Amino acid sequence: MDVHNLIFQGADYHYKGKLDEAISKFQAAVKMDPQNEYAHNQLGILYAKKERFDAALSEFLKVTQIDERNTYALLWLGILYMKQGNLDQGFARFQRIIEIDPTNADAYYFMGAIYNFRHNTARGIDYLKKARDADSDEPDTHYRLAQAFHNLDMTANAHLEYQRSLVLKPSYTKAINGIGWIYYNRGDRSAAIAEWKKILKINPKDRDAIFNLAKAYNDLAWEAKERGQTKEAISYWKKTLGVDPKNKAALSYLKKYLGREP
Repeated sequence: MDVHNLIFQGADYHYKGKLDEAISKFQAAVKMDPQNEYAHNQLGILYAKKERFDAALSEFLKVTQIDERNTYALLWLGILYMKQGNLDQGFARFQRIIEIDPTNADAYYFMGAIYNFRHNTARGIDYLKKARDADSDEPDTHYRLAQAFHNLDMTANAHLEYQRSLVLKPSYTKAINGIGWIYYNRGDRSAAIAEWKKILKINPKDRDAIFNLAKAYNDLAWEAKERGQTKEAISYWKKTLGVDPKNKAALSYLKKYLGREP
């Protein structure tokens, strides 16, 4: 059996989710052809899927020894170094990718993520913008950029990037959630509630949407109570239980004002 047949069989096993069988075929392939970059890269991915991260790192390093310009291996080396907490090594690999391919959106994205992790949000935004410009069709990139803007209280920019991610993927609930918080923090609670209700139509069990709606209704109930509008407060606490039946605050207040378990 030649190396091409081994690679074909390994790829077929990988596609079918038979990782151990795939590893066996690619191991045989690199034994037969130690310079085969594709086989080493595939072994790296398979080892990573099996959580054999040291072995994965070793395979990707072998690829870069064969070809120091192999951006696929460099990207995965960067990701694995990040997983180890070695951000400097990870950053160096992503930076090398940009030197080879100045339009590589993945490398810009991870460099931005490292800056954000280091709390250098402004610098992170610069790289996330570059990722967006290099691959404007990726909703995750717009979402991450929106988050970075949101963290800097640049809400108009954040709103725009959340919306761009939703144009690409209308069911992107994290972006809808972010828009809801922009409205909520502006004091437009009805608009925020409308956004979070959209999420529950997509995923009725979404924890963030449930928490946010419960908070919004409880806040409105408390404000109504402070104004002496008990009936309105009771109405909002009931809405809280409509999304979060075990909400302790709502249960406690309804028991107090209704004189019984709601």
